[in-house]
Amino acid sequence: MYTRGQFAVIGKVGRKALRIYDEEGLLVPAAVNGENGYHYYDESQLAVLEKIKSLRKIGLSLFEIKQILDGRADEKELIDSKIKEMDLHLKEVKDFISSEKNQKVETRAGAGNVDPDITSFGRRRCLYIAENVELENLGISVGKLYEKASREGMEATGSHFVIYENLSYDDFSMTTCLPVVDGKNEDTIDVEEKQCLHINFKEGFSKVGNAHILIKEYAESHNLKIADKAYEVYNKDMTVDVFYPIL
Repeated sequence: MYTRGQFAVIGKVGRKALRIYDEEGLLVPAAVNGENGYHYYDESQLAVLEKIKSLRKIGLSLFEIKQILDGRADEKELIDSKIKEMDLHLKEVKDFISSEKNQKVETRAGAGNVDPDITSFGRRRCLYIAENVELENLGISVGKLYEKASREGMEATGSHFVIYENLSYDDFSMTTCLPVVDGKNEDTIDVEEKQCLHINFKEGFSKVGNAHILIKEYAESHNLKIADKAYEVYNKDMTVDVFYPIL
């Protein structure tokens, strides 16, 4: 058995990382001394630590790694998805370096020269987290929602999405949502919009702001009044559906 410090040195990882892995349930100490509170790991856990480190290196989140370790997610499927995400990011970097177009042209090209259509935002019952976060941390909120769904025996269905409200004000709100089946309780909300301007954006999450610009320009040119509210639905094929309710 090794103390947390000894295990950290042998496994070449920081003690802070071990504390996080413990808190998240990825790598729980084999024993805890009830008198002094010391944490102990056995040698077999080194293999688990190496797996966690390897999966972190390729960009998997702690939530995704936990799903793999618990046997609730397919490792190959998650790695393949991460490879596609990295390939898309590399393409975006190359496009940025090689691009010599002005911002207006990039805005139009980034949305694929496709005008918005008018459609509904179908009714969804969702677990949700109401919080303002950096988009880089969106995965943390989504992970929390999947964990909550699993813990409460709810089945996640459809793509997760974000609702932005009061966009004209400094105190705009952001709500992260996960559609679930049979999830009606105090922790769920029903979301539906009868009529929206909509774009299916195919140029990656990092450029989705271009879709918002195009929708606003389209609404102005066609004398359509849209709400101070937007939806971004993040699909498994790496596209984003953007919706603005029509007033």
